[in-house]
Amino acid sequence: MPFDPKTARNAGKKSKRGPAKKEESTIKQKMELLYEEILDELLVNQKSLTKTERVKLFVTLSNYIFPKTKSVRDQFTLDKLKEIDNQDLFDKDRDPTK
Repeated sequence: MPFDPKTARNAGKKSKRGPAKKEESTIKQKMELLYEEILDELLVNQKSLTKTERVKLFVTLSNYIFPKTKSVRDQFTLDKLKEIDNQDLFDKDRDPTK
């Protein structure tokens, strides 16, 4: 049985997946609308927030705006780690990075 437009149409009618749901808004879109409404309300009513609430809001929002930095070890710390690795097992000091 060759696969042509007629057999493809028949196969599509037998499909158990159902019709595509393209018109319905997704949860992500609904959440974006909710966030926009809340942010708009916060901007309008920001004077009514306490200083603590403003700081918490600023810290929370900055986590989404600014990229997080990775910790970087300086050359001194790397040299100390190499020295510790070269010492005997019983002579090792505490890790300088902790």
